[in-house]
Amino acid sequence: MSKDDFIRLEGVGKIYRAAAGSPPALAEIDLCVAEGEFVALMGPSGSGKSTLLTILGAMNEPTCGRVLVDAIDVYGLTDEKRADFRHEYLGFVFQQQHLLPYLSAVENIELPLAVADLSSREKRARAVAALARVGLEGKEHRLPSELSGGEQARVAIARAVVNEPPLVVADEPTGNLDSATGHTVMAMLAKLNMAGHTVLVVTHDETIAAKAGRIIRLRDGHVVDDSGRHSESSRGGVAPEPVEAHER
Repeated sequence: MSKDDFIRLEGVGKIYRAAAGSPPALAEIDLCVAEGEFVALMGPSGSGKSTLLTILGAMNEPTCGRVLVDAIDVYGLTDEKRADFRHEYLGFVFQQQHLLPYLSAVENIELPLAVADLSSREKRARAVAALARVGLEGKEHRLPSELSGGEQARVAIARAVVNEPPLVVADEPTGNLDSATGHTVMAMLAKLNMAGHTVLVVTHDETIAAKAGRIIRLRDGHVVDDSGRHSESSRGGVAPEPVEAHER
């Protein structure tokens, strides 16, 4: 598999209800994403964008078709091997952040390292480094309730990349943030992309999506537009603005 086909979907469809006449959430999509692309998935509610993201994230088995990531047939793996795949290949950022309220920032970031073959000291060092990478030095021991919304989003991003996964997927990561802080979060994702991560983001905000190099639009489970396929601008997205610029 070439770098242009780092992610390949072959006839991927998803039906949530088996009743006759139920419309598919995804309608046998064929799609490729190159290594190092920054892609925004857009569409109205019910278009299939979040379903597509969870399928790409090895969390939601399709009804039909194949999902290949780095030539790995994701849903041909056993459950155990698929969990290993998620740990090695994927970092997740969610709208609700999903930070554990009773753990400090650095402890939340350490969670993906729980099964890593590392000493406690090495895990803590990696988590501290990831926190510094998102500009939160000195806030290692703050609880989520002691952080602003933008800071919590930064912790979630640090947690997503502490394993240095090649693929980062984000589902409406700016949905609960004001617009200025949302742009800061997208600038951080762009910075990760510039550092070599392939990034896929679900968003409903056109100005947020404009920061990606490629926009895939879905409607009723179909891809209806795919702007920027493998163009130079889609690899690396746009230059990220300073992450401190809009912090709230």
